[in-house]
Amino acid sequence: MKKILFSDIDGTIAKDNLPITYKDQDAVKKLRAQGHYFSFCTGRNIQETKLVTPHFEYDYLVLNNGAMIVDQNDQVLYRKQIKNEIAKEILKESYQKYSYLNYTFFDGQQTYGYIDQKTCILTENGYQEIEGDFLEILDHTQDDIDIVCAFHPQEKLDEILEIQKKVNQKYPGIHATLNVVYLDITVDCTKGSGLKTLCSLLNQEMISYCIGDSYNDLDMFEKADHAYTFNRVEKQIKEKTEKQVDYVYEVINDMLEGE
Repeated sequence: MKKILFSDIDGTIAKDNLPITYKDQDAVKKLRAQGHYFSFCTGRNIQETKLVTPHFEYDYLVLNNGAMIVDQNDQVLYRKQIKNEIAKEILKESYQKYSYLNYTFFDGQQTYGYIDQKTCILTENGYQEIEGDFLEILDHTQDDIDIVCAFHPQEKLDEILEIQKKVNQKYPGIHATLNVVYLDITVDCTKGSGLKTLCSLLNQEMISYCIGDSYNDLDMFEKADHAYTFNRVEKQIKEKTEKQVDYVYEVINDMLEGE
């Protein structure tokens, strides 16, 4: 039977957009060579994820906490976006109350940021300052928005949790997910729903595995047939998984045992 591994990115298989260990890279190649699938499952948008994918073979990307799925050829298999006017309202209200926070949004082509009170765009070299006003750029955006993100420059959570509560109470169909210190705002999807959607789209009997390291991975743990996390994470996260490891390649070794 086919098997598929869903892997979180940051702190799981990559750090600062680079592989944590070459053994993970080799194991992913071996998994795919044996006829199985590998998919990233991340809160990142596609532009952010493309900073990591050159270092790994993969079959699918589950993006924006499950709100978008593409294959290795960037063909969109599934996508749900925040309506333009709602995304603008969320960003403007949050900015007006907490102008010292950092914000980003992705319009399907480019990630724009208000980082350390500077207007930026995401490039291959990270966020680069550009001319112009962040809110004016937002106002001129006509397309629906894939994902909105808010985070504190000093990684504090009080304001972030207030925004999360307000968004989840005020906007039906919109979901704000805390990803360590980042608040990811998308349509009402999760990594777990993204996992289930992709398995359904593949339309074949399959055993699903997943690995992650944070609270936004909990729904993924619940939806997968086999859930893994790391020995280094908090007890509450470990309790939601069946096994703990130190590296992703150990999960793949388990998947391929006996083959």
